[in-house]
Amino acid sequence: MSEVNVLRRTQEQRTAETRAALFEAAVTTISRLGYNRASNAEIADEAGVSRGAITHHFATRAAFIAEVVRWVFDQEVAAYREIQRERQIGARVSDWPEISWEVLSRPSGIAVLEIFVASRSDPELASLIKPAQNVIEEAAATAFFDRIGATVRDPAAIRLVVWAVRGMALGRDFIDDPDSMQASVDLLSSMFERLSPSGRLEELVG
Repeated sequence: MSEVNVLRRTQEQRTAETRAALFEAAVTTISRLGYNRASNAEIADEAGVSRGAITHHFATRAAFIAEVVRWVFDQEVAAYREIQRERQIGARVSDWPEISWEVLSRPSGIAVLEIFVASRSDPELASLIKPAQNVIEEAAATAFFDRIGATVRDPAAIRLVVWAVRGMALGRDFIDDPDSMQASVDLLSSMFERLSPSGRLEELVG
């Protein structure tokens, strides 16, 4: 292998490592401080990189944040798969509130919610986030349908789960006993089980 190729690969690796560090730091900082207070400088400091790193690697802050959302989705996909594999669950619709809660209630899920809310008053951010969210939702729904062997492709159930869980994750900050939100997640699972004893989506939405 030539010296040029070695140097190029090393530079690519460094770039990838810096970007990953920035994405992880963005999640940590936004979930802790909220979107508006999580400045580029705060994120860079959390990542342990220079304060100009974000503007060096991304054209705008909005472009950076959109990539954070995509990165979080990739992490969530891996988490969903790991939970299903380790616990041998996910084939029943009643499994999905608990699986989604475990994934979406993490700091990364809170950070994404903060970003979504911020995009409502930021046209540039919204123009990047909404298309990304559409792609993410379609990919997530397809994975859900495939896992439960659905013959119908009605997105209502997965939207109900995802957005109910997102709301409950955020709602923990507004109740005296945040851990008690688990009971609401369990109730949603129980409702799905009663509505679909077979575990199939068709029975739930039919």
